[in-house]
Amino acid sequence: MTGKALSVLGEQALAPVSPLRPAGPVRAGAPARFFTLDALQRAWLAVKRAGGGAGVDAVTLTTFAARLMDELGRLREELAAGRYRPRPVRRVLVPKPNGGLRPLALWALRDRVAQRAVYDIIAPSFEATFLPCSFGYRPGLGAEDAVRQVLAYRDRNLRWVVDGDIQDCFDSIPADRLLGLVARRVEDPLLQQYISGWLEAQILNGVDGVPTKAGASQGSVLSPLLANIYLHEVDRLLVARKLALVRYADDLVICCARKTEAQAALAATNEALGAWGLQLNEHKTEIVHFDQGFAWLGYFLLRGECFRL
Repeated sequence: MTGKALSVLGEQALAPVSPLRPAGPVRAGAPARFFTLDALQRAWLAVKRAGGGAGVDAVTLTTFAARLMDELGRLREELAAGRYRPRPVRRVLVPKPNGGLRPLALWALRDRVAQRAVYDIIAPSFEATFLPCSFGYRPGLGAEDAVRQVLAYRDRNLRWVVDGDIQDCFDSIPADRLLGLVARRVEDPLLQQYISGWLEAQILNGVDGVPTKAGASQGSVLSPLLANIYLHEVDRLLVARKLALVRYADDLVICCARKTEAQAALAATNEALGAWGLQLNEHKTEIVHFDQGFAWLGYFLLRGECFRL
């Protein structure tokens, strides 16, 4: 894919994108209204499409599907009655494309279905608030859209780039502050209770065998949305400074006209992240010019070109 082709589409990416119809806060309501059998069946289909292994209860997709209505019926009763509690979580290490290992939390299937059901309830409310600089894990958007936006800024002569990576982002988000942000738009106490329970769930095989809490760690159905809810606050701080920010989950780019502006943008990013208890990975963060080129989200951006890696 050429840089020219992406840059033409990039102009379209400058307009705010709202893949979901805007929604207000999630008001308190009867649990039976949230957790219908139809809602859980839709959640199950999404979990099934995503795939994945068994959790600590050793229940596989095949096993769950074989007794689907019994599983969903029990889960619905527990969720509606406020009796639902998540199972402990198993952590696995998955190879990264560029080397190294990424820890993933592997939840029981019943918990993934419950998380997806809650995601379907609350996601539209938060999507209505997210800024157009955010592209990761959002309906109708992807890495290519984020790259188009960066190329559009390049074509506006913003050719100095802060290429940043938020260090251990998912595992570093403090649960208490995250829950406070969730509560701004999720007013239902039972939904708050379940989200809190997932953040507090125990990972049995934690670091050095010591049990730890799951938090917003990757592997949860909700973790991408929760990360975006938290990082939205960082987005707001940086956009308020009129910075040309493009963020895809924990990877971000800020495009600037001059090197001195990029240096100031980097300082502003460190300040904004620090205000929310996060920091950049100094080994994966740099200031670079388009003439040098840089790799981002599976593409290499160089001068007026863009190549898929």
